[in-house]
Amino acid sequence: MFYANLLNFPLAATVVLLIVAASDVAAKDTFPAPLKRCRVDDEACIVRQGQAFFQNFKNGLPDRQIPSLEPLQLGTLRVVSGGPGDSLHFTLVLTDTTLHNFGDSVVVKSLKGFTKDLTKPLKLTFVTAMPELELHAKYDVNGKILILPIVSQGDVVMKLTKVLAKTRISAEPDKRADGRTYLKIVEYKTVTKVGTGRFNMSNLFNDNEELRETTLKTLNDQWDALSNDVQPKINEALDRVFKMSLQRLWDNIPYDEFFEDD
Repeated sequence: MFYANLLNFPLAATVVLLIVAASDVAAKDTFPAPLKRCRVDDEACIVRQGQAFFQNFKNGLPDRQIPSLEPLQLGTLRVVSGGPGDSLHFTLVLTDTTLHNFGDSVVVKSLKGFTKDLTKPLKLTFVTAMPELELHAKYDVNGKILILPIVSQGDVVMKLTKVLAKTRISAEPDKRADGRTYLKIVEYKTVTKVGTGRFNMSNLFNDNEELRETTLKTLNDQWDALSNDVQPKINEALDRVFKMSLQRLWDNIPYDEFFEDD
C-alpha cells in the first residue's frame, strides 16, 4: 500500500516548484540559465525543467535563498519510540542532521495542478523517485532494546532505498498593494514509500562488537515498526525547511510571471 511506512522527502517537490517560480526579479524575471519558462498546461516541459534544475543547481542558488541539495541541513530531530511495555522503547536525539544523495539521484516523475485560475486555492501534486538517500547525524540514545538498557552517543547513518515521494501543496492567491497576485502556502505535505531502511550506529555499548551487532540487527529487522516513529520527525524537518524556502521565493514573484504566454 503506497501510504504504508511513509517518509517525507519534500525537497524534490519544493525544488521543482522553485524552478517554476524562479524568475529573476532584478533581471526582468528571467529564469537562471539554462532553464526556461513553460506554458502553464505543458507538464512535460515543466518536468524537464525540474530535472534540469537538479542537474545544474544541486549546490543551490544563494542569491534566491534556495539551499544546497548536497547535503541538506536538517538540524536537530528528537524521536520517541515505543512505550514502557514494548520491546523497543527509547528516546533518540539526532543533531547536526544532514540528508545526502538527493541532488545526484532524484528523478522527477510528474507535476500536476498549475492553472491560471486563481479564484480558488492552487492544488499541486508531484511524484519524484530517489534510488538511495542517506541521513547522517550525531546521536544520543537512552532507553531499552529487547531486555538491554541502552545509553550511547556516537554517529549514525540511515540508508533509505527505493524512495518514491508524493507531495501535495496548497497555496492561496494573495493580492497585494501593487495590484498583483502572489501565492501564499497554506499546506505542504509529502508521503513517501521507502523500499528498505537500515541503521548503522557507532559506539553502541562502547563498541562492544557482539552487543552492537545484535542491537543493529534488531533495529534493522524492526524497520517497519521504527519507521512510524522516525519518519514523522524527518518529515517535519524537511517540510519546515522547504516550505520556508519556497515561500520566500514566491513572496517576490507575481504568479502571472511564472509561465510563458499561451
